[in-house]
Amino acid sequence: MSRPWRWVVVVVATGVGFLIAFGFGQWDPFGWFPEKDSDRISVAGAFAGAMAAVIALAVGWWAGGSGGSSLNQRARASGTSQITQHGGRTASGGVNQHARADGDSRIDQRGGGEAEEQAS
Repeated sequence: MSRPWRWVVVVVATGVGFLIAFGFGQWDPFGWFPEKDSDRISVAGAFAGAMAAVIALAVGWWAGGSGGSSLNQRARASGTSQITQHGGRTASGGVNQHARADGDSRIDQRGGGEAEEQAS
């Protein structure tokens, strides 16, 4: 899943979590919240805000991460050509390569902070 879509998931999950927690606070099955409606709404809102913050923190941590290293390559080579792709130490969300090499050509792609390799 791409990074922008992960942040959409964060916003939606936080909003849904707030609404569920607010509804739960309004319902108050354990009788812990005040009896007066205005106080109950205030406490339910505070409870829902705290739950939404926890959800946003947890899902935001997931969305802000690299999402694991992912590499995609679709290549076609003919003759003595070479196609090389290096993901590096971390591909940070992905390195894509769609390449076509013909004859005596060489395509080399690096990503993720990898140091240049020395030919020996």
